[in-house]
This record gives sequence, structure tokens and C-alpha cells, in this order.
Amino acid sequence: MANLITHSLSFNKESINEYFIKPLFVENDIRDLVDIRLDIKSGEKLDFVDNLEKITKAYAQGTSFTSSTGVTITQKTLSVADMKAEVQQNGKAFLNYVKQAALQKGYSENDINGTLFEEIVLSVFMDGLKADLQRQVWFGDTLKENRTSDITIGTPDLDYNNYDGFWVRIMEDIAATTIPAAQYTNINSTTYLSTAAVAEVDTVTVTGTAGTANITINGTAYLATFASDLTTTAANFVTSHAATILAREGGIVVTSSGADVIVTAGIAGSQISTAIANVSGILAGSVADTTASVEMGALKTDGAKTALKAVYDSMPPVLKKNKKMAKFMVTSSVADNYRDSLETGAHDGAQMKLIDGIEKLFFRGIEVVEMLDWDERIESDFGSVRKHRILLTIPKNLVVGHDGSSDDGDIELFYDQTTQNNFFRCEYKIGTQYIHPDYICAAY
Repeated sequence: MANLITHSLSFNKESINEYFIKPLFVENDIRDLVDIRLDIKSGEKLDFVDNLEKITKAYAQGTSFTSSTGVTITQKTLSVADMKAEVQQNGKAFLNYVKQAALQKGYSENDINGTLFEEIVLSVFMDGLKADLQRQVWFGDTLKENRTSDITIGTPDLDYNNYDGFWVRIMEDIAATTIPAAQYTNINSTTYLSTAAVAEVDTVTVTGTAGTANITINGTAYLATFASDLTTTAANFVTSHAATILAREGGIVVTSSGADVIVTAGIAGSQISTAIANVSGILAGSVADTTASVEMGALKTDGAKTALKAVYDSMPPVLKKNKKMAKFMVTSSVADNYRDSLETGAHDGAQMKLIDGIEKLFFRGIEVVEMLDWDERIESDFGSVRKHRILLTIPKNLVVGHDGSSDDGDIELFYDQTTQNNFFRCEYKIGTQYIHPDYICAAY
């Protein structure tokens, strides 16, 4: 295995005791924003008990009184995945480095135990663990695919596909109306944005009278087989492959019309790539970019304030009753636009406060937490799709399952004399779930 740290530096006289680690965009510790459940080896059932009210009625004697019913208990499963991080480092990799004098001597030169280099590697490793946990807890997606030029290519993204994070769970349940539609604000509108995102549409027109052809959609080829006529051929392709394609990341929708196979991006602003190539016989075709993809634009003036109000207004009564415990979690794009609104002087400056030396934002008394790392992840790993996001919930409603309270911070360090490498290893279990749909309001 390759060294974690390599360099192409030459030795010169500089400080041998100081070093700087490149900062990561990890602003908020996940433990401040969720409920941590411990001692979970594989999974745990989370109980959701209905509220009880209107049980008090006029007096009636004995069995003539009608008892109340209707309270049900439903459950969600919090499952955890086994995670592991490991890096190796050989001391000789630091030769000719300004701090080489800190290396041990002789055969021990490979062993960085107790040296400055162990401290440097450990700092880098710990920062990486923290960043990974934050990233996967929010954006983990078992369907996540690798991307080239912001287009999914059909191969699994091993940095994200271990378990589903909160955003996938929330978005899927909003789409399924498990979270009521009234608690979702569609921010992809010129009510909030300078430009609304547009879903790309590609049209594949099939030609020929016999044979087979591959229609390749976002890196994966799907076989079309001629059957009686081109209309039937296109319809059969949809019957054979539409469900599989829909189940991929992004939920691409495939339909047919006559000899056309119509490929539509499942999310406005996400890009698709479509091609057709002959495999046998003379079945072939052409592809037209019927509707070009348009990326979500910037928030317009007061767009974030308007969106925050819409999310606030979408709260069901049970969440509004507990709003003192609630928090808005937002992308930096939303936070910055909201700051702009507050700084114009046209709005209540009390919504921006300095608490213990830290600037905090509020909307109608609810803290607005800026999630700096969200923007970076959405831009770098998700093609800037749905880049303005707001989540309003009670932190205790978001559950992260762990085995031990600090497993993600317990590092195994050892030097292996056979390989002459230093090992840094961490293993832990983790998973996500939310409990009450009534405590979730979102905009994206």
C-alpha cells in the first residue's frame, strides 16, 4: 500500500518543529445536531407512538361508557454499517524533508512511533475521519455513482454508497409522501431563484428493420432488440429497462413515443449522457438533445428569507409547539443570502446575534445553522444539483447509530516490522434514521 504522505521537497534550513495542516470545511460537529444511539451492533427498532387526545367525555356508567381507541405504534429500523479507515506510512518517505532530523536511526528509521511524523500523520488521519463521518451522515447514498464531468457513469461511488444519510432518507420520504407534501418547499422556482433549474431531455430515435443496438445512458449500455416495428421496439426497450434505470442514482425516467425513446433527467439541473450504437443487424439510431440541462441559479435578493418563511409556515402544529427546540440547517448559499437581507437594514437586526464571540443567525426565534461543508459536497460530488437546501427539525429527531461512544475516534497505531510500515487504523459502526415525519420540514 502506498504511503499516506509523500513529497518532492528538498532539504533546506527551516523550522523543524512547525507544520500546518490544510483546513477542511467541517464547521459543525454532528453530535451537536443529532441524537447519538449507542450499543448498536446491527440495528435497532425506533418506536413511533401516536398522540392521544380527545378521550375525556361525558360520564356514563360502566360498560355504557365508550372507551377511546386508535393509538398505534409504528417502527423504523436504524441499521448500522461496518466502516473502516486505514493508512500506512514508512519513515523513509520523509527523507530529504526539512524535518528529516526527527527520524529515528538505523533500522528504526522506518518507524515513526513517538516522532513528529507520527503526530503529523495522526492529525491528517483524524481530520479525514471527521470529514468522512460528517460527509457520509448527511450525504451517504447506497445508490451513489461515480461521476465524470458531473454525469453519473454507472460505477458505485465507494466513498458514499455504504449507507443512506439523512438527505437521501428525507428526499425519498418526501417523494413517497411519508413526510407530508405540505412540509416540503420546492425551492426550484423563480420565487426564490434568479434561474430555475431545468431537467434535461434526450430523444433517441431508433432506425432499422432488424438486429440489436445498445442505448447507453449515463455510462451503462442497455440492449434494444428489434421486434416487428420500431414503435414496438422502442416500447419493449422501456418495458425491459425503465425500472432498472429509474432505480439508479438520479431517477432517470425513460418513456417511448413511436420510434423514439425519451430519456428525462429525474432531477432538474442534473446532466445526462445518451448514445446509441449498433450491435447486430442494422438496428441503430440518432440522439437529439431535446431540452438542455439548466443548473439551479443563485438565490435572488431576499430569496433565502422568503424560503425560510415558506419552510417556517410549512411546520405542522406539533412541530410549531416545539419550535424552541428546533433548528434550521442551511447551505452557506442560503445563510449568505439571508445575511444580505439582514444587512440592508430593512429587516430586524436582532436576527443576527453575537453569542460567546460567535455570530449566530435566527429566523423568528429559531437558530439558523450554516452547514459549510454541505456546499462543498454538493458542488464537488453531486454536480451542484439541489445546491440550496434548508432543513428544519428538532436535533433529537435525527438519530445516528453507533456501537461505542467514541469508536470513530479510537485509533489503532502500530509499527509492523515485516512490512516496515506504520499503520493507523479505525473501525466503527454507523447508520442514520429519523423518528417523526411531523418533525421534518425541508426545502431544496
